[in-house]
Amino acid sequence: MAAPEAVLLGRARRAYEVGRLRASLPTVALVAPMVGLSILLCGRYAASACSGVALAAVLAAAAWRGQQFARGARAGLVAGLGPLLLPLALCLHLCAGGVCLLAPSICVAGGLLGGVAVGVRARGRADGSSAGYLAVALSVTALTGCMGCLIAGVSGVLGMAAGMAAGAAPALWWWTTGSPPAARS
Repeated sequence: MAAPEAVLLGRARRAYEVGRLRASLPTVALVAPMVGLSILLCGRYAASACSGVALAAVLAAAAWRGQQFARGARAGLVAGLGPLLLPLALCLHLCAGGVCLLAPSICVAGGLLGGVAVGVRARGRADGSSAGYLAVALSVTALTGCMGCLIAGVSGVLGMAAGMAAGAAPALWWWTTGSPPAARS
C-alpha cells in the first residue's frame, strides 16, 4: 500500500527542514560559552541570558535559512569576538576588583573593531545578496558584543553600538554608492 504523492512530499519537506535545523546546532552551541563568560565576568545574569537567547535565535534562523544569511551569521560571530572579548580581557586585567572607568571606552573600541570587520566584509559582497548578509552580520555582531560590553552596563552597550556604527559607516557608504566617501562630490 503506497502513500499518496502529497504525503511523501510533505514527509520529505519536514525531513529536509529538520535536517537544516540540526545542522544549525553546532553554530548555536557556540553561544553557551559566550553567555557563561559574560555571566562570570559581568555578573549581569538576566541581561547576559537574554542576549544569549536572542543570539541563539538569530543564529539558528540564519543557519536554517542558509545562503547569505548563514554567511552573515558566521561573519558576525567572528566580528563580534572583538567587542565580546576586548572589554572582558582589558577590564579583568586593568580594573581587577573595582569599578572600571575605562570600560565604556573599551567597549567603543571593541564596537569600532567589530563594525570595521563587518563593513569591510560586506563591501566585498557585491553580488546583490548583501542586504540580508549585512542585516544578519550586524545583528550577530551586536548581540555577541553586547555580552562583553555588559561589563560597563548600559553605557558600554551604547558605546559599543556607536563604535560599531562608526566603524561600519565608511565601508557601507562605499558599498551603497560604489565609490569611497572622499571621491563623491
